[in-house]
Amino acid sequence: MSAQRGHLLKRNYIFAVLILIVGFGGLLGYDLYFKPYVLSQTVVKVKVDGGGVLPKNHVLQAGELYLDSVQTKDVPAGAVTEINRAERKITNVSLTDGSILTEGLVDLNDVEPRADEGIFPVPKEAVYAINGSLRSRDKVDIYLVQEEAKTVGNSNIAAGSVQGSPGGEQAAMPEKAFLTGVTVNYVRTEDNNDVRDTELGNDNNRVTSTGKVAVPELKLKKSDGELLKQYLERGCKLWIVRVE
Repeated sequence: MSAQRGHLLKRNYIFAVLILIVGFGGLLGYDLYFKPYVLSQTVVKVKVDGGGVLPKNHVLQAGELYLDSVQTKDVPAGAVTEINRAERKITNVSLTDGSILTEGLVDLNDVEPRADEGIFPVPKEAVYAINGSLRSRDKVDIYLVQEEAKTVGNSNIAAGSVQGSPGGEQAAMPEKAFLTGVTVNYVRTEDNNDVRDTELGNDNNRVTSTGKVAVPELKLKKSDGELLKQYLERGCKLWIVRVE
């Protein structure tokens, strides 16, 4: 009887040790693998020396970005997961040290103008033709169209000339696209509302729209904007063609 009791006690000890080992193994597995790799996601964060703040419209550099693992439940929508996506991009708001970058906090699509750029609205009277499917963040090529010969002082504009500056004796009309790969910042209707696929956003591949495209706002180099202004003053119209 005593031998049988000792055997049972020994077996219970063995079971207790096994349970202890499995328990510690499970905790280690959860902390070292499951939590950091299964329940977490790698995101890009901002590093600011001295725990300061990066101002709005700041151009992010590689040294100000780092990757960190964050629990999935704490990852915001649209989080940036690759440093090269945020490098040399402009901040839309001020950012503190350790902030998780998202699409709303950083201009990932290069929509915001830099120091030598501006957002130029194109009045509908200056538009010769434009895609009705145009949306914000599209890329367009711009062609100059002269519907009728127009004389301003001693300057006569004629289509088909070689491209040059419009400030001389004869304004030159480019034979090819005047500007290429121009970013569309906003697409407005006549009552200044955004043109989208639906009220919920751009979600049906441009099958429908919330309004008629009237006034596109384009991101241009300031020098290109000045040159374009001179052509418009001389009666040229813009054929705005969506390319991507």
